[in-house]
Parts: sequence; C-alpha cells; structure tokens
Amino acid sequence: MSSRASAPGKSRAPAGISYTQVLAAALELLDEAGLDCLSLRRVAGGIGVHANTVQWHVGDKAGLLRAMADSLMADCTREPLPPDPEYRVRTLLQRFRSALLSHRDGARMATEGYSPVEPNTLALTEAMHHALLETGRDPRDAAWTSWTLVYFALGLVQEQQSSPSRMPGFHAEVFDLSGFPALSRTLPHLSGNDFDARFEHGLDLILGCPRGPSSRPG
Repeated sequence: MSSRASAPGKSRAPAGISYTQVLAAALELLDEAGLDCLSLRRVAGGIGVHANTVQWHVGDKAGLLRAMADSLMADCTREPLPPDPEYRVRTLLQRFRSALLSHRDGARMATEGYSPVEPNTLALTEAMHHALLETGRDPRDAAWTSWTLVYFALGLVQEQQSSPSRMPGFHAEVFDLSGFPALSRTLPHLSGNDFDARFEHGLDLILGCPRGPSSRPG
C-alpha cells in the first residue's frame, strides 16, 4: 500500500518517521495487546509521534488494517514454489496459514483488513489462481476453490488463536450426549487441538485427495 494513497492533498511525509516504521509499530502493538486494542493513537504513542503522523501514512484505522493484512502476505510468494501445481497450491496455503499464525489475532486482523488490490495480496491470489488453473480446473472451479481454501484457513486459524472462553468446544462432562449417538462417536475428534493435522486433512478434502490415517506418509 502506498503511504500517500490514503492522504490526498499531502505531498510530504512527516520528518523522521517512515511508513515501514508505522507498520512495524502497529504489528508490535498487535502482538502485545491484541486486535481489540489497536488504534492509530496507540501506534503513534509507540513510536513517539502524534496520531496525525500515523494518519498521514495510512489514512485511518481501516487503512492501517489493510496495510497490516497485506504485509502478512509478503512471504507467501517470496520464496520459490514447487513446479507441480497441486503441491504449489498446498505450499501457498501452508505459507498463508503460517503468515496468519505469525502474529496475535492474525486471522481476525487479515479478515478485517482484507483488500484484494493490495500488492502482496494480489500476488498471492495470482499465484493461487495460476496454480489451480494449471491443475486443469476451469476458471470458475479455480476461483471457487481458491475462496474455499482461504476461508477454511482463516476460520481454522481464528479458532486456533481464540481463547477457550470464545471457543469452548464439546466436552463430555458438560453435554449429555445420550440422545446423540453420532456425536458420542465423533466427540473425541471435535475437541482435539491438533490444528496441523486438521489443516492438512482439510486441504486434502478441498483439493480432492482425501486420505485415511493409514495412507498418510510417516
């Protein structure tokens, strides 16, 4: 995101503070205090400037969230990707998930700050759609599969990053499941915290290559 894009009529940045510094301060505040405590004023206080200095670079809080969300996507396409398109899609989603997990409330922040035209986000979307088209999917299937993958990753990471009070889950000692025989059988798998395995399982299903436990490598 251009630091001037959200500040029409201003042609000169405040002396001594860069867009990169503002972004770094915002991400540091996110990690320290969480998304609910994020504000232009608190970001400004972290780097010893007035709020209007931060506002010059990002415009408003929505602009700050767009910049932060897009910054998370920078590493998703920076390194070389596998030549095989199916593995490329999987690698992109693994990097996307890692990016979301790299900061506190990363999934919530990325959802609130999502903008499809930001440079890093656009690069990730292009790489994803290109790989999906290379697998032989038609344009609609490629687009809708991309949506499904991204929404799945965002939702699972948000669950992983949420406090137990927000995501209480199922517990046998809390719920009487005597009238729910199916849930009684699946309960151990609903309350598990193996997010890595759940993520890989979801990718398998969405990409059309479901595997049972006995068929997984290693």
